[in-house]
Amino acid sequence: MTSTDSAATDNAQKAPAKDPWDLPDVSGLVVGVLGGTGPQGKGLAYRLAKAGQKVIIGSRAADRAQAAAEELGHGVEGADNAETARRSDIVIVAVPWDGHGKTLESLREELAGKLVVDCVNPLGFDKKGAYALKPEEGSAAEQAAALLPDSRVTAAFHHLSAVL
Repeated sequence: MTSTDSAATDNAQKAPAKDPWDLPDVSGLVVGVLGGTGPQGKGLAYRLAKAGQKVIIGSRAADRAQAAAEELGHGVEGADNAETARRSDIVIVAVPWDGHGKTLESLREELAGKLVVDCVNPLGFDKKGAYALKPEEGSAAEQAAALLPDSRVTAAFHHLSAVL
């Protein structure tokens, strides 16, 4: 290796530090919230809209989503799940676990090419309360990724209380 090669390697390893506040402008993106009429979905939709983000909440029933959107204000819109998925750039999945797989499977086409943020916790309920379930895929997000091969799936907000 020559001294020129060594200098080139040193420069490649020392890329300029990125400013952590130099974030992409997402203000023009629409965020859809599937399950936006439940406590978790409504909480996320409200906070995103209050911060200035364009938000559409989805539900199996468009009229229920529209009523919830009016309740939230801040320009939030309501639609059925398919329309919410079609009109959104980023889609947050906040549906109950028992409907997770079926909902995503039915929206595969509408969610293709989208960033899907799954915040579902696989939980069952009995007389004692909630208990954790172990999905075959490993987690709700891993199930989403398996069901949505043409989407970019990530997981977030699992420990964020709907109330807080």
